[in-house]
Amino acid sequence: MSLIRTETFRRLIEEAIAERVVLFLRYHGVERTVEPHILGIVGHGRLALSGWQIAGTGRGWRLFHLDEVEELQHTSGRFSKTAIGYNPEDPSFGSILRRFEPASPAGTKVRPFR
Repeated sequence: MSLIRTETFRRLIEEAIAERVVLFLRYHGVERTVEPHILGIVGHGRLALSGWQIAGTGRGWRLFHLDEVEELQHTSGRFSKTAIGYNPEDPSFGSILRRFEPASPAGTKVRPFR
């Protein structure tokens, strides 16, 4: 995958996580719809997305390696809550670049992710 395409996908995913936008992607030739939760580095430096798949090959958690994503775009859909079983410290990732941060109750402060 080209560096430009990788950076474009990374930017789209970061925006989608921050703004809670549902993504459409084509992965291994299959169209999927995903609520993105974590973008990070897995294995030997590969960018990956952990997301709750809501359409494609069933529902559930999936890990998508960005170098194997053929197409990716924002949809008009939004989500507001984390999916069942969300682990913000997912051990699949050696490094987390962006993750879904649930809204905090009124009056509490959210610590920025570093």
